[in-house]
Amino acid sequence: MEKQVESVKVLLNEIRSSVSKDLITKLEIDKCERIVERLGTFSTNCHECQQQLIELKNHVEKLSDNLEQIEESEIKQHKQMINLVVSHFQKKHQLVPEGHYLAIYLSLGISLGLVFGLVIFDNIALGIPIGMSLGVALGAGMDADAKKKGNTI
Repeated sequence: MEKQVESVKVLLNEIRSSVSKDLITKLEIDKCERIVERLGTFSTNCHECQQQLIELKNHVEKLSDNLEQIEESEIKQHKQMINLVVSHFQKKHQLVPEGHYLAIYLSLGISLGLVFGLVIFDNIALGIPIGMSLGVALGAGMDADAKKKGNTI
């Protein structure tokens, strides 16, 4: 499996060096590299990860063969494949994407700040920033903790 991981990384670096930055962003090459790393580590114990690594390798090979004429349908297919792997990571391996907790707690903090701003302070403008700052603090802390434990994609 390590050979497949290395070959996919080489292909991704080849794609990165020969296409525009706009296409690199559309193909999410950095995220794809992290996913390949994770697939490599989980493929020893997870049969589905092995299959997805092989499928991703075949897909990246096809992309690298058509670097001059990558179409929107291929980009869409690439994103679907990445999303499929990410959903597998979330369901089976309890991994979270970067910024997951920040997004959740930010929205929770704003909504609670709105309620407490109206009820306690009698001022929405005071409640929203307090709730937002608490949500950002909690979310960033939980994201840092997840990254420290290695639970991020």
